[in-house]
Amino acid sequence: MKKKYILLTFIVLISITSCQKASINGDLDGMWQLMKIEKKDKPAEVPVQLYYCIQLHMVQLQGAATCHGTFSHKGDSIYLVIRSSNKKAVAAYGMNDTIQSFGIENISSEKMTLNSSSARLQFRKF
Repeated sequence: MKKKYILLTFIVLISITSCQKASINGDLDGMWQLMKIEKKDKPAEVPVQLYYCIQLHMVQLQGAATCHGTFSHKGDSIYLVIRSSNKKAVAAYGMNDTIQSFGIENISSEKMTLNSSSARLQFRKF
């Protein structure tokens, strides 16, 4: 009986831990709240409840409109491709278009700053 209990416990533990995906993007993975958008030649905007959710090779923009897409991360830059939306919807998130490149100015486990040709975005880990 004791062997059956140990075997059952072992199987449950293996099945729970085997379903989780490991982080491949380091500090970039997670849910980031957009705290400030600084556009060139315009006053800074403080958005209300806008989020970038990043995991594996997927990105989801949540808030004003929910948008889904993919991204690639290499060195100090990321490249977003939002296929489920349009320019107007992604503009609220500090993007010019549904395809956008950002340079990573700084990133830690708590804060991140991204730069594009037209805006500087500041985030906090949520």
